[in-house]
Amino acid sequence: MANKKKPSEKQAFLAEQRKAKRKESEKAKRKKHRTKKTVTAIVCCAAAVAVVAGGTTWFVREKPMTQLLSAGKTAHYKLNAAEVSFYAWQIYNGYITSNSESGSSNVPDTSKPLADQNYDNDTTWEAYFTDAAEEYAKNILAFCEAADAENYTPEEDISSLVASAKKQIDFSTMPDTVKEENVTRALELYFKAQSFSTHIQDNFNFTEEELNAYYEENPTEMDVCSYMEFSFSYDDSSDSTTISQSQAEELARNLRRCDTKESFEQWVHDYYAQNTSLTEEELASQVKTLCMEDVSYTQNDSISEWAFSADTKVGDSKLFTDTDNKTITVCLLTAAPERDETHPVNLRQILFTANTYDSASGAHDAAEKALEEWNASDKEETTFAALADQYTEDTSVSGGLYQNVTRSQLMTTWRDWCFDESRKAGDVTILDSSYISCLIYYVGASQQPGWQLTAEAGLEEERYNELQEKYQKEANVQISDWIMQFVKVNNQDS
Repeated sequence: MANKKKPSEKQAFLAEQRKAKRKESEKAKRKKHRTKKTVTAIVCCAAAVAVVAGGTTWFVREKPMTQLLSAGKTAHYKLNAAEVSFYAWQIYNGYITSNSESGSSNVPDTSKPLADQNYDNDTTWEAYFTDAAEEYAKNILAFCEAADAENYTPEEDISSLVASAKKQIDFSTMPDTVKEENVTRALELYFKAQSFSTHIQDNFNFTEEELNAYYEENPTEMDVCSYMEFSFSYDDSSDSTTISQSQAEELARNLRRCDTKESFEQWVHDYYAQNTSLTEEELASQVKTLCMEDVSYTQNDSISEWAFSADTKVGDSKLFTDTDNKTITVCLLTAAPERDETHPVNLRQILFTANTYDSASGAHDAAEKALEEWNASDKEETTFAALADQYTEDTSVSGGLYQNVTRSQLMTTWRDWCFDESRKAGDVTILDSSYISCLIYYVGASQQPGWQLTAEAGLEEERYNELQEKYQKEANVQISDWIMQFVKVNNQDS
């Protein structure tokens, strides 16, 4: 089960803001209540005038705040509560989808009002999503103002993008305060802001000095190391098919005496040969999985912390005991942390799972059929991308495309094939594991080494955040806390 998601700095900041608001004086609260009554009175008067004039009074009487007043505005743009509600709905649906796919338990009950469920001790799920939507709206308004200030015109046809996006929306799940015209307006501003955001990011450039300086300040982000890893599972029950904890500890101590990659592999090979019925080919395959190559640093991971410690040298080994999972792992450092000079790869894949096709062989057969279709085609990358969209079970990416994939992110078979020195653009193969088969198209290697890509990404984030803060300040985005209370997230809260 996944651990509860730790709030980000932004979420923590917003939580503190909420606490501060709750501590306002009674005088301030009474003033707010008087303001609310005054605004309500004004709206009621407007409604009365509309009734006399025979106007569309139902709109004013039923949902006046969501449509008539701005939840956020700048000098030239504004968003009402219904339009911000659309953004909240977008964020909510994206969160539910991504966390459901990853198996996270930190999700709200979608059948109940979000206001009745807590994200954490200080925040309801409704507040969590509306806070996120507020920040989202602020950025959209700020980037639209910045685009105008820099005379930027989107290359894309915004109206076409809006029409296409609306076709994919299930309006039945949306808050009933959100009308089609609200969705249209919200999407128009979103696509304009997104286009300008992409434009400025595409034009980021960094000097070699800037990249090297970033590396010197953040070496663990760009260093990789290699180590051997093998685990012994134990169980102190009477089951004769398992070993006891003391036996596992003794075996682990014996393996730890191996201080080279070759001796480590040989020990595990002999251990498997004596205790399993694996063939020599299967033994060789198992031994290949022992080496963790070009592994990046992972904070709070015990093995990673040890491997990247300045005190750990090549040839050093350590035992790691996991009492929860009843395993003892032996690790041997074979390559000290250093800057990642390998070039990540770009590839497309079409995934077939044993679960869908009843068995691993069934998944492989499906991959073979897709390969036959590919071989009968023009063998262009765009054709493979179309096949991926048609057949793959991996819907997280378009056209099956994965970019800048490092060695440590791939299983052994995938790594060996993708990083083979003879590999060339356009190569296609089927790669299998015990539960999946993938039809792989090799796009090519990145022009830049891994450390440089990481440094650029870090610098891009820093510069983007600086610009975002600058644009918000220049746009002087105004948010109405009172109107924001009319923002809804889904149809359970309408």
